[in-house]
Amino acid sequence: MFRLKLSFLFLIVSSVIWAQSEAQIESDEVKRVGTHINCQCGACTENVNCMMSAGQCHFCKPTRTKIFNMQRGGMSDDQIVQSFIVEFGQKILRAGPNSFFWLIPYISLGIGGLAILFMLRRVRGHHPPLKPALAGDDPTLDRYRDAIERDTAKLD
Repeated sequence: MFRLKLSFLFLIVSSVIWAQSEAQIESDEVKRVGTHINCQCGACTENVNCMMSAGQCHFCKPTRTKIFNMQRGGMSDDQIVQSFIVEFGQKILRAGPNSFFWLIPYISLGIGGLAILFMLRRVRGHHPPLKPALAGDDPTLDRYRDAIERDTAKLD
């Protein structure tokens, strides 16, 4: 009975220790460096912060652990990224987003507005504006007006 209690206590303590290390390798500092390193598992195209198989990727989890240990050793983010580049080559580097990325929606909106303006001008150019018909301009219209006048005169 004592061994069973001791085994249960050991199981609880080991799970608490494991949970601490998981939290450490999932910290914001590790994720900040992990965004610059490509996953090399071959099944995804994410950075090492990916959650493929609930964080159990055969490349990402050990890499995050290595990043945590390097940070604990006092290495800067750039030094850590450079050490991975030396170890795996330039393919491991994941460049940050372009600083002009925020312009794309506005440029697209401007191009779309210009396209609509161009199409509206083109449609208006093909059809001359309608002008009101004046009396005496069209003999057919005069004939219909006379017929209407005769028919309405009979009503009185």
